[in-house]
Amino acid sequence: MGWSGRVLAEQMPDVSDKHGRLLPTRPLGSTGDRVTLLGLGGQHYRRLPGKDHQKAIEVAIEGGIRFFDTAQSYGKDALSERLLGEHLTPRYRDEVFLMTKSSARDPKVAQKHLEDSLRNLKTEVIDLWQVHTLETIEDVDRRWDNGTVDVFLKAREDGKVRHLGFTGHKEPGVLLHFLKRAKERGVKFQTSQFPVNVCDPAYSSFIEKHMPECLANDIGVLAMKTMCGGKLFDSLGEGWGPRGQVRTEALVPDQLPFRDATDYVWSLPIATRIAGFDNIKQLKENIAAARSIRKLSEQRQAEILAKAAAQAGPNREFYKRNVLVKNDPKEGRF
Repeated sequence: MGWSGRVLAEQMPDVSDKHGRLLPTRPLGSTGDRVTLLGLGGQHYRRLPGKDHQKAIEVAIEGGIRFFDTAQSYGKDALSERLLGEHLTPRYRDEVFLMTKSSARDPKVAQKHLEDSLRNLKTEVIDLWQVHTLETIEDVDRRWDNGTVDVFLKAREDGKVRHLGFTGHKEPGVLLHFLKRAKERGVKFQTSQFPVNVCDPAYSSFIEKHMPECLANDIGVLAMKTMCGGKLFDSLGEGWGPRGQVRTEALVPDQLPFRDATDYVWSLPIATRIAGFDNIKQLKENIAAARSIRKLSEQRQAEILAKAAAQAGPNREFYKRNVLVKNDPKEGRF
């Protein structure tokens, strides 16, 4: 695709703060902020054994991570947010970029989520709050039409959050429709979070269909599902979704090295790669990969994608679901 040179040219070398050397940073869309090119995934963080919650934060900070992802829906009673509020923000709030999300489909619920998230995270301002898990065209329209999105806009206007974004993993056309509605209202969303991995270009691709629109509108790209929710590793995945229990053949490391999968994601115009991990060792492996990214040529990218394409599809990318896009019949399915 010819994107690697464009992004890596904007990548800043390591800098330091009072806690140590950061990972390299990249610009986050039109926000004016720079974020470390690796972020800690809050869904997996909350699943760690209790003894590892503080250790994971210390390893992440020491390793140079300054971007922390979570969501109100991650765990019972927003466990992930509460754990970050306990182990991260008391000591590191001033140095980290803190993002959370709400999947609310009702304005009263969205307002409650905002208040709960601020309390759970023990912060007065959230750096990035995202409209979470957009599923269908109807879902997008409902959140705009019933005032749910207005809660997000007011939170930014009131200074309770600095930036706004939107997320989805089912189909790129759904996110494109959200962006269309935002443009119709004349409001700016600064980030979008969606699947970015070696399998994506071959099946209902966010990289091919949604990422270019993000770049054209100066929207920062947050890469998630970079290991297909674990299914690049012959995994049962994250255990949710209609295909969550279908076993897949290992792509990594049997056919592609782990570093090919990670370096491909970083070769694209993303701001950060949000990485899940099952244990401290995996967290350290992700940090090590971020410290020594290889600049992949277009030929090498094509070779990686060719290997991955043979195994792409609904079993590997279990979180995707084709949905008829109704706002324009000519567009059919994305």
